[in-house]
Amino acid sequence: MNKKNIITALLALVTMVGSAQTSFDAKEGCLNVVDVSCARGLGEYGDNCVSASYLHEKFNSEQFCIGAGIGYSHHQKYKFSTIPVYLTSHYFFLDKRFSPFVNLRIGVFALFNAKNVGTNEKYSISKDDMSFSLFISPSIGIKMHITPNIGLLASVSDEAYLINAFDTNRNNYHNKFIHSLGINIGVCFQIKGW
Repeated sequence: MNKKNIITALLALVTMVGSAQTSFDAKEGCLNVVDVSCARGLGEYGDNCVSASYLHEKFNSEQFCIGAGIGYSHHQKYKFSTIPVYLTSHYFFLDKRFSPFVNLRIGVFALFNAKNVGTNEKYSISKDDMSFSLFISPSIGIKMHITPNIGLLASVSDEAYLINAFDTNRNNYHNKFIHSLGINIGVCFQIKGW
């Protein structure tokens, strides 16, 4: 077989795989997503952070799934790390190979490795334990399938953590949401039989 025939056969194979591919099958298995994010602080008390997450969702229909996830995030100016645990859901607008989507994650987080504590300066957190550690992260993005069971996700998200941060205007610690606008890149895959 000559080089020209091999290239033609490979192109035909790639075209067939791409055209046969539409979306994940809602009746078989769960959607799993592993993603990483790099974010810039939003607002006066926002902070730059890097994060990674894993989530596991069950399809309720061809376009909607819900589940749970866990992540890790490190905040640059506040100098602490978090492990958020949350409920998550995706809604895919189209049942096609390329689809825009929205995602919402809501949960709680554990804060650890804090270095800027009780200094009474901006980006400092209180020594006192918070009564409730809320995490919320809405996002919007696009999904692209590589194979019927594997795809890529790209999205923009707002990661918000409720912390007891130093308020320079009031000269005291208050509960505040710190926001970070992130660019997320992830791999999604469907595990059959779950």
